[in-house]
Amino acid sequence: MEDVFVRYMELPSTIRSFVVANKDLSYTILLNSKLSHEQNLISYQHELDHILRGDYEKKCSIDLIEIHSHADSIAINK
Repeated sequence: MEDVFVRYMELPSTIRSFVVANKDLSYTILLNSKLSHEQNLISYQHELDHILRGDYEKKCSIDLIEIHSHADSIAINK
């Protein structure tokens, strides 16, 4: 697995987290410092799942990737 770094950043309340693909092939997950520890754990796992699925190498829209991501989460939790 690639190196994954985590940083907390004050983000707008509408943004829970996001990932930056770094030039050295590592990733940085940015979590919203305004949110609770529990929400940041959920956000971290969501972003890590994107990395593990290779979503950042896909050639489709982020909206489509998110739809598939949430569909996978629902299927797993049933």
